Amino acid sequence: MEYTYLKNYHVKEVANIILANYKKARLAMPILSDKYENIEVHLKEIEKYVDNKNFVVAIDSGKVAGFINGFIINEFKGTAKGVLSIPSLHGVADGYDKKYLYSELYRRVSHLWVGLDCYTHGVMVYLNDKRVIDTWVMNGFGMLVVDAVRPLEKIDIPNINNNILIKKADIRDIINMEHLFKGINKHLSSSPIYLYNSTSENYIDEYREWIKTEGNNLWIAEINNKIIGYLKTNTTEINMDELDDNCTMGINGAYVLPEYRGNHIMARLLNIATDWAIENGLKRCATDFESANIEGRGFWLKYFTPYCYSMIRRVDERNHLNISNQGNK
Repeated sequence: MEYTYLKNYHVKEVANIILANYKKARLAMPILSDKYENIEVHLKEIEKYVDNKNFVVAIDSGKVAGFINGFIINEFKGTAKGVLSIPSLHGVADGYDKKYLYSELYRRVSHLWVGLDCYTHGVMVYLNDKRVIDTWVMNGFGMLVVDAVRPLEKIDIPNINNNILIKKADIRDIINMEHLFKGINKHLSSSPIYLYNSTSENYIDEYREWIKTEGNNLWIAEINNKIIGYLKTNTTEINMDELDDNCTMGINGAYVLPEYRGNHIMARLLNIATDWAIENGLKRCATDFESANIEGRGFWLKYFTPYCYSMIRRVDERNHLNISNQGNK
């Protein structure tokens, strides 16, 4: 096996590996979009990386056996610089030992990443191949984020409390929602999630501007004129590019006050959002969540099916002192 960097004559083979891997993921979950079953999408994207010395390619008898690359994030889950490899930036061709080859690819690319002072390494993997997930675990990666999807089907909810009003918020409701926006940020920054929020706290103006865009919806739950929960959906803020096909309703915000949980409020909010999605000709609903969000994952995993894991590894930055003395093996 020879290891090199991406050259123009590798592009088609790399694109075909990406295409084959996505087809397998979609075979396991047909609800996924067919957007990535178009070879031209992958050819166009991979061409951007030609002659990129950090795009590692494994060559066996003149053919591409596997590859890996990532994009740099200046502050990746902390103050350290890092790299994230999405599913379309890594792959192993059929017929090769994925456990062995992914490990060897990571051995080489991690050397390059650390050489760029990137100490947080992230990789996103489809769930249809458990062997690949296990390989990343053995290479020091742990769970971080789950991407999940569900069909546009209503949830059967028993014992609905009709004193709770479920509706679409308008711009006048936002002034009464600041306690919810602060509540979700406090929850996500608490133990054991520790999700750092670097955005401003000018919630009211931000949401007033956001809600003006067509397709951006806030669904709210009210009791006695008090807003006690919300669900934020739209069709443009989709975490996974594979599902960004104008047919996905993405969830990118959700919270219910703790004292009102257990009343199926989030399920009812999801149902009204589902009605809107069906009326607008969408095909699916997608969300992503921190795996350490104990309360959140309990709901999302009940009603959504995971299809991609984001996994993370933190490298001791003191290794930069020795990196110049190391070489690819």
